[in-house]
Formats: sequence, C-alpha cells, structure tokens
Amino acid sequence: MTTIKIGKKEFNIKYGYEATVKNGIIKKLVSLGEENGNMESIEKILLLLPELLLAGLQKYHADEYGFDYKNSDQKEKQMARVYALLDEYFDGEDGDVEKLFGDLQNELLENGFLSKILRKESEKKIGKGEQEKEKN
Repeated sequence: MTTIKIGKKEFNIKYGYEATVKNGIIKKLVSLGEENGNMESIEKILLLLPELLLAGLQKYHADEYGFDYKNSDQKEKQMARVYALLDEYFDGEDGDVEKLFGDLQNELLENGFLSKILRKESEKKIGKGEQEKEKN
C-alpha cells in the first residue's frame, strides 16, 4: 500500500484485481511504455494519471470514490472528483507529475497483485536467458 497526501488529506492507494482489470489499466500502461519520451507521451501520462489514481482509490476509499464499473456516468462523476484532487495536488508545493505517476505505477507493479506475476515472468526470462547461454 502507498500513501499519498493531497492537501491535508492522506489517501491509501492499493490496486485490487477488479479495479485494475475493469478499468483496462494494464493495457494503458503497456501502451504508454511504447511511447518515446516526447510531448505525446507526457500527454498520455496526464490522461492516464486520473484513471490510475481512481483505480487505486477503490480499495480503501470506495465510500467516497467508488462507482459501478458498468455505469459510465458514475465513472465520469468520480473522474471529475479525481481531476479536482489532482488540481489540488499540483497546486501544492510538492506537486510533481513524474513522482506521483511513478509512485502509483510502483504501487501497481511492485506491491499489488501483479508483482507476483511480474516476478515469475522475470524469473522465467532469466531462466531462459541462462539456458540460451549454456547452449552456446
């Protein structure tokens, strides 16, 4: 779990399975990783950031930021609230896009349910690489 502070309030961020999958977060992150560090990739980060934050809020702040995944109107209402949160965050002295995005991404990939999957995939690749070296 990661805690971020926005204004005077602290938010506990944790990515649950349902919020991550039903919001298509993985596909969007992979798409973002294919960008080459130009203004277009910055724009994609700015577009993904609210949805990434909203998905992370579902586990511990669903009472305030929860929505029915099948109801696009409910999601848009909560997205508007997250945009307001992000405005408040960026208006603060510590408002840093890259840091916030990095913290959220790290929570998703390193601490969430995905971490075990990614670790196993990494171990498989390392194992295959070692096998290839032994063959040569």
